[in-house]
Amino acid sequence: MACLIHLNGPSRVGKSTVARRLAAEHPGVLNLDLDAMVAEVDGWRDDFPSALAVTRQRGIAIAIDHLGTGNDVVLPQLITSFDASPWAEAVAAQARANYVEIALLADGDVSRNRVREKEAEHAVDVYLREALTGSDSDLLERIHGDLARYLADRPATARVDTSALTVEQTYSRVLDLLRSGTSSWGALV
Repeated sequence: MACLIHLNGPSRVGKSTVARRLAAEHPGVLNLDLDAMVAEVDGWRDDFPSALAVTRQRGIAIAIDHLGTGNDVVLPQLITSFDASPWAEAVAAQARANYVEIALLADGDVSRNRVREKEAEHAVDVYLREALTGSDSDLLERIHGDLARYLADRPATARVDTSALTVEQTYSRVLDLLRSGTSSWGALV
């Protein structure tokens, strides 16, 4: 059975990096990075929330299609209590696929430093860094709070504190979680 692997967490905890590597090392796995796709929506800088909503709808269709072919999808996407519902889990259910959520976390100071120091990979990264680190922005703190409230109601979500981990260690922990908790991934990793 196909699996939707949702890598949840705040900015700069390694979601996209781990997702790219999972897809690169496991043929057939689709890395569905919505943050990278949002720049394809005209006017995204002027109305990021609307562009993200459009991108999310495109991503849902792509995920359902890919899962329907029996292939896995890895989704590096922040979902918090601010969102209307745990929509990624609903996508997996609609596609009759397994759902695994792994929250990659980092404490506030580590998170702030990573946001400031991370090299931007695309235009959306630049936009998000500016939104998260502006002198009067409390967005990162709000994200951490919204995520904590969301995870409080999700005991089945695995959590990995990346604060003191290297990228390699984070990836290894994610693989270990996938091996131990998802039968469809046990044969792959």
